[in-house]
Amino acid sequence: MGIKLDVPGSGHLVREARERSADRLRWARTVRGKEIAEAIAVLRDPRSYGVVLTGDASLGKSAVASVLVSELEATAHTVRLRSTIVGRETPYGALALLLARLPEVDQGDPGSIMRGILKLLAADAGGRMSVVALETANNLDELSTATLVNVMVTGTSKLIIVADRASDLPVDFHWMIAEERLREVPLAPLAPEQTLSALSELLGGLVPRTVGLQLHAMSRGNPQVALLTVSELLQKGLLAEADGVWRLSPDADTGSIRQLDDLVRARIEREPADVQTVIEALACARRISLERLVSAFGGEVIARMEDAGLIAVDEGGRHSTTLTDPLVGDVVRGWLSVPRRRELRRLLLADGEPPLEVITTVELLGLAAWTRECHTPLPVAHAIAAAAASLRLYDPGFALECLDGVEREPSTWPTVQRLRARASLALQLPRQALQYLEDVTEEELDELSPTAAAKFAVSRAEATRWVPGRGGEVAGLLADARGEVLLRIGMGGADDAEARHAMALLDLAEFEHAAFTGDYAGVVDRLEAMAAGRGAPDDELRLIAACILMEARTVLGREQEALALMHEIASQLDRHPTAARLRHEYASRAFVVLLYNGHWRQCLALLKGMPQWPLARLRTAGASVELAMGLAYVYAGRGRDALSYLLSATALLEQQPVLNSLGSAYAATAFAYAQLGDAAGARLWLTRLDGLALPSSSAAQAVTEFCAEMARRWIGDPGASRRLVASAQEDILRGRWNRAGIKLVGATVEGGPEELRLLEAVCARRQGPLAEVGLLLARGSRTGDLAELTRAADLASGLELDALESRCAAVALEKASEQGDTVTLRLMQARLDALAGRLPVLPVAPSRALPVLTVREREVAVLAAKGTSNRKIAEDLGLSVRTVEGHLYQVFAKLSVSTRSELAGIL
Repeated sequence: MGIKLDVPGSGHLVREARERSADRLRWARTVRGKEIAEAIAVLRDPRSYGVVLTGDASLGKSAVASVLVSELEATAHTVRLRSTIVGRETPYGALALLLARLPEVDQGDPGSIMRGILKLLAADAGGRMSVVALETANNLDELSTATLVNVMVTGTSKLIIVADRASDLPVDFHWMIAEERLREVPLAPLAPEQTLSALSELLGGLVPRTVGLQLHAMSRGNPQVALLTVSELLQKGLLAEADGVWRLSPDADTGSIRQLDDLVRARIEREPADVQTVIEALACARRISLERLVSAFGGEVIARMEDAGLIAVDEGGRHSTTLTDPLVGDVVRGWLSVPRRRELRRLLLADGEPPLEVITTVELLGLAAWTRECHTPLPVAHAIAAAAASLRLYDPGFALECLDGVEREPSTWPTVQRLRARASLALQLPRQALQYLEDVTEEELDELSPTAAAKFAVSRAEATRWVPGRGGEVAGLLADARGEVLLRIGMGGADDAEARHAMALLDLAEFEHAAFTGDYAGVVDRLEAMAAGRGAPDDELRLIAACILMEARTVLGREQEALALMHEIASQLDRHPTAARLRHEYASRAFVVLLYNGHWRQCLALLKGMPQWPLARLRTAGASVELAMGLAYVYAGRGRDALSYLLSATALLEQQPVLNSLGSAYAATAFAYAQLGDAAGARLWLTRLDGLALPSSSAAQAVTEFCAEMARRWIGDPGASRRLVASAQEDILRGRWNRAGIKLVGATVEGGPEELRLLEAVCARRQGPLAEVGLLLARGSRTGDLAELTRAADLASGLELDALESRCAAVALEKASEQGDTVTLRLMQARLDALAGRLPVLPVAPSRALPVLTVREREVAVLAAKGTSNRKIAEDLGLSVRTVEGHLYQVFAKLSVSTRSELAGIL
């Protein structure tokens, strides 16, 4: 994208998006361009009888057929036919439009009618190609079928047939499909990337991936549903733009989309009453065992629905049953009254809620949602289990709903309040989380087992950490909790296994707090022990400790050890497919490991799973991923690539904050603008940052400080380098060699020998290629060692860190010029010339650059360097040989070379 978003005026994007969303055919061209092109090519093939557009209901087959007709109208005669639902019982039902135009003399018998229709189509075409578009072809009667077969076989017209499945077509069409005289063009749901691309064209401006993927999840890849959803959300203001960035309201859903309601009603009302009742029941339940469904409604209707593709039955386990099209369930729930929901609940759950041990997580969550929609309280055990499952699936809002109205019972109240606190923390409400926890009495806490008490203390510590001004209380809270747990264990309140588990939970909480505050050195030895299995009661907790350890190793300058541990953990994750916390810890901390090692492309690869996330997770964590993508690019010096992600992240985080990371987003955006040479844009975002004061983790503070000071340095703030050095010295005191080194690389662009020696000393305490770049750059800058500076540039190039490579090359060029090393001088100049094409602004501009070639001189030089003869160069460029010779003379003189091989070494 460009440096700035061009937003002509308030509401401009919304007005244009509303206009585009009303154009059904334009949308079809956008989302089905490949299929339309394929169908057009088939229809123009002389051997072809036509195309069959297939796909599930509401996938937009009719719109694609309309586009095909409109594309062909200029060069072909087109006819649109439609077979009604009673067409199979009506002779020539699909051809009624043509039949009405036949003279009475041609309507005597089927043979006369067939010949009359053929003649009519040929006469209307007037020698042009004739195309007949036929919808709902699965309702064709025999006489219509026979006539259409002859229409195709005789070459009178080609057909565009719309059908849900090719197997639904009359048997007479099957041989044509088998021999590819009729070509099937299937329409499938859109992949996430297709939806993102189409929505960007539909809406204009900047559509964050998070927003696009939410709309994809809401529509389940159905392009027609996506269009209707976007259209109505625009009308309701639930999809709106701010500064050219689209944002989606957190409570936007498909259940209240009027046009979808009409679409689903038209489909449902065609079904018998008993089928409609089962659809309503499954819509409420979401997923339920086949046994319960058959018991309530009988096997015959269920079998008919499965044969018709209305329901899907899981082959394993409890044979869980769902509606094949989840959209139907979403819409049907919207029109059911509370009494009707309760009636259906009594039908399916006559003997009460299924025991927790026999239902799946998905069935449990469906049951919880259904119960809430009936305004009926869940049993406490079911409510707790559903809330815990919702938190694992990143849906804190629904977790709170599950626990709403749960009655206070001493044995379960601490668990209920702890889950409410966790949900509130996920919603960025730490004060509310603490209120929930402080509502639990000492007497209720005394009844907890050591493990439950440890979990409660961990939640209290985490909530306290995020409340402004109370972070200093966390260490004391955890120490007190450790004493309480030890006291319970000493009083015989736990066996050895539970005692180890409780203490391990408190250890992990202490490690997490140390990581939050940046005090890695104080806990690294204990982390090493737990990651090795000492003190870890199970493999999952051991691996969580290992995840914290890999981040600690990175920050403490043991980057290569951290990478090795990261790969070791990754190889073990498959053993824990349902361990949501472990996978979250791994992803978030592996990102830090990769980013601080300079492996920005691997950072992007780590985030690639976002399109497969469920809707709830996209809503709660999507903005964090947008920010992470932007950080990967901006740390790599690629501000242009970073900007779209960062602008998306800031817009989304301003709407719904995540982990108080808005400051990091502001600072990174400022840095991206600075990398593009846009000082005004950088200052704008730095001003926003200056007015922000939110508690955040040490890692977020480090990102914010580094990006902000680097932005200030790039736009000429004389104090930025000094502040970066001071911050690095604080990191050194706390053993954070990696962070110190990264800051010093940025701070020493114009640094003196003292700062360069400090950078060299810090990088000597670190590991990996990024540390080696810093060390070689510092030492080479001080000593003028061209070999070290060249090696630093090569290492930076291997990491694809263009800005860092350009700095190494610029320093090498300066030193080579001072030393009169023309070979290195030319090589570094060529390197900088190549980098200048990728970097809008070089972080270091060499004062002794080689003479600049004119455009024509460069054209001649490039061809000469490839070994092209002067005569061939003259022919290719339309010059005389003498002119080419003159240009080459100038090139050789400017670049101080005497042969074409030397020239090739530069260019």
